[in-house]
Amino acid sequence: MGLRRKTERRYGANGWPPAAGRVEDRDTALIPVKRATTGVAVVFLANGVIVGSWIPRLPEIRDRLSMDLDTLGLTLALGGLGALIGSSVSGVVLGRIGARRSAVVGAGLLFLLLPLIAVVPTAFLLGLLLAVLGFVDAQADVGMNQVGVRVEESAGRSIMTRLHGLWSLGTLLGSGLSALAVLSGFRLGPQLAALSVAGLAVVALAARLVPDTAPRPGTGERSGRIALGLIVAGATLVVIEGTPMDWGAIFLIDVTGTTAAVGGTGVIVFTAGMLVGRMAGDYVVDRFRGVPTLFAGIMLSVAAMLLVVLSGSTAIALIGFGLWGLGISVALPVLYKLAGSHPSFAEGAGLAALTVGTRLGFMAAPALLGLVATASNLSAALTLVVGLAAAAALVTIRLTVAGGGRVRDSLPSQGSS
Repeated sequence: MGLRRKTERRYGANGWPPAAGRVEDRDTALIPVKRATTGVAVVFLANGVIVGSWIPRLPEIRDRLSMDLDTLGLTLALGGLGALIGSSVSGVVLGRIGARRSAVVGAGLLFLLLPLIAVVPTAFLLGLLLAVLGFVDAQADVGMNQVGVRVEESAGRSIMTRLHGLWSLGTLLGSGLSALAVLSGFRLGPQLAALSVAGLAVVALAARLVPDTAPRPGTGERSGRIALGLIVAGATLVVIEGTPMDWGAIFLIDVTGTTAAVGGTGVIVFTAGMLVGRMAGDYVVDRFRGVPTLFAGIMLSVAAMLLVVLSGSTAIALIGFGLWGLGISVALPVLYKLAGSHPSFAEGAGLAALTVGTRLGFMAAPALLGLVATASNLSAALTLVVGLAAAAALVTIRLTVAGGGRVRDSLPSQGSS
């Protein structure tokens, strides 16, 4: 196989890579895989930067609009509601405009609307703006993941965990830039305006690299049952992933008795473990396949959670948080791959179901764990909620999403022809 074929793979007339072991010769076009991978990677990174760019300045936004905690919570909830509605219709939107436009246009609109966060005059209007941003972000989320799945198929090797790792890196970059702006005395408005201009330029560049592929139809066979499985799996995996972010610092302070300064390192260690896992996870997926890697990651997360809960030591708990992040790092990227490539769904429909579940999980998980902790204690709540979520995820994925062996769990070798 020539050098060009090592970096490019032929797409058939339907926009979907040919089956492993053959190359279609009729109505084909060469798709530059490295170029497409770069484009979708830029979109993932940019989307993460958007999320991290304004959340650290939320106290400043709260003070400017004179919001109490109840009003702030309701305002943020409107953003989550907009994202949930956006996810529920994202499959239809993607089916009409295509994955590339959902990803690129969605990212462009997010950067365009971003500066309005600094100038909206009331909490109500901020809530409406966050709802619109959440709706648009859902379209971008499904679009960029569907493009990522298609590029991964054409490349013949896993790239999804690294793409999600770049998103995580983008959130850290956006948060870091926001912190630097605060330290430098930069007001929120100029910061977001500058980021908007830079982001629109980056998205324009990415638009030239992201491939435009024809939508593929789904068989519709068992799609309702599998969609429900994706919703449950997405929600439960988000519980496992989000719990250390929401409760890690509180656990270290209240249970292991560490100081507030050290308590915050739990989230940092967890995030670092997750970032390392996502950057290296593609190699594991290629070696052991997606579903076994997903199951092993969930079980490692549960073992790490038990280490955190049973240790009684801050140092050992921190090790547990790092292993927790390492284990759960591959779970959602692999599930996105399964949802985006499952033959029962038309283009984007599986990912739409999955993101409905993840949005529900993000909204419900903190309150659920808080209720259980109030009724018992935080250690028991972590064990019960995370343990049940892991069990539900394993059973649901096995019986619905990955059942029957029809899911695209492995990729053809890049060298096949």
